[in-house]
Amino acid sequence: MAYAHKVTRVTMFGTMFGGAEEWSTGFFLGSVGGDAPAPTQAGADAIKGYWQTFFTAANSHISGDWKTEGVKLALFNTDGHTDLDNVKTSFYATPISGGEGGGSLPPQVSLSAQLASDVGRGLAAKGRMYLPGVRTPISSTTGKIGATEAGQIALTLKTFLDAVNGSIDAAGTVVLASKGRITGGGAAPVNAVVTKVRVGDVYDTQRRRRNGLTETYQTQTIVP
Repeated sequence: MAYAHKVTRVTMFGTMFGGAEEWSTGFFLGSVGGDAPAPTQAGADAIKGYWQTFFTAANSHISGDWKTEGVKLALFNTDGHTDLDNVKTSFYATPISGGEGGGSLPPQVSLSAQLASDVGRGLAAKGRMYLPGVRTPISSTTGKIGATEAGQIALTLKTFLDAVNGSIDAAGTVVLASKGRITGGGAAPVNAVVTKVRVGDVYDTQRRRRNGLTETYQTQTIVP
């Protein structure tokens, strides 16, 4: 199965460590009962501005080693394929940097944000958005980031998503778009409006795409 309606995939993308690795994250725009309208260049430009506010904010705790290059909006047909005639990309004149100094955690370490709807459980109840470059330290006692920092990140992310929802240029609402199930009796695909964002206090592991980060080995001979 694919999507209940056409949706727009919003993707923010960039690099870290001087371009040695690449990252991307994003979410869906659409509606519960109908197709998402075709994205516009004005919409891509608007989201690019909102993302810059989030990405560079001190309370987002994103390392300055991470850069955002731009934002892409792509319309997905109900079969799950991209409508190549409806893709809009907006690049920053100069890639923007995260707003916090002090180096970076390894690129595979990521803090995820849960996007939740009012659906109690099942399809389109919860989604996940990996936040790039968060580098706030963890407690040596608990292994967790501080509740204060998690709350700050949740608030700056809420502000970003609220701005997207309120934009007259970025048509649609932030939604969870579930493809449904064909096993276990099956379930139809469904869209649900995102009504909550939750940021936890434990880092996750996420696969990253190497772009030029080559590994150098140091070898020691073992005496038999």
